[in-house]
Amino acid sequence: MFPLGSALLPGERLPLRVFEPRYRQMLDDCLSEEAPATSPTPDGAHGFGVVLIERGHEVGGGDARTGIGTFATIDTVVRDPDGQSLLSCTGTWRFRVNRWLPDDPYPRADITPLPEPPADDATTARLVTLGSRIRSLIEESFAHRDLPVGDDIPRFDAADLAEVGIFGWAGRLPIGAADRQALLEADDGPARCHVFDDAIATLEARIRFGG
Repeated sequence: MFPLGSALLPGERLPLRVFEPRYRQMLDDCLSEEAPATSPTPDGAHGFGVVLIERGHEVGGGDARTGIGTFATIDTVVRDPDGQSLLSCTGTWRFRVNRWLPDDPYPRADITPLPEPPADDATTARLVTLGSRIRSLIEESFAHRDLPVGDDIPRFDAADLAEVGIFGWAGRLPIGAADRQALLEADDGPARCHVFDDAIATLEARIRFGG
């Protein structure tokens, strides 16, 4: 397990620099030939769990951690001569921590993968409406800075939603850690829409009132 100061969302890219001795050991264990046999990943992918630190710091331990996280698969590893490593990872599936094990030699936990809720027309329709608000908000933000909205700006429409999903939308926006974690913890479409709606309202207030 790798506790971090931000929540990782499924589908999101995660660059990491591993320098603490305990996480160097964790990386070695994750990449060992024996790792897939003990991994909860159905396809035996190399990786580790990421959870948000509620209180404390990433370095040194002694932190308080959330109970819902995301499994990160390791895509690439570049090792420096000094023993540090640069990782490129991708968030894949959510999990619940059943219990924390001793941090020996690094954070570990017994976890259960969480299923994704099935898509339904009502949730999709509501998300498309929220996507329209996001697009309008982007255009408003660009107008405040006298900038044109280029073709490379995501549309946040139904086709875009079908491609990247709500987590992909959230990953594009500067929403807070609490909202990201609440979205990760939401188990059904209506709950996710509610969290996303609140996050968009906060962004609207920040843009329109300078908060």
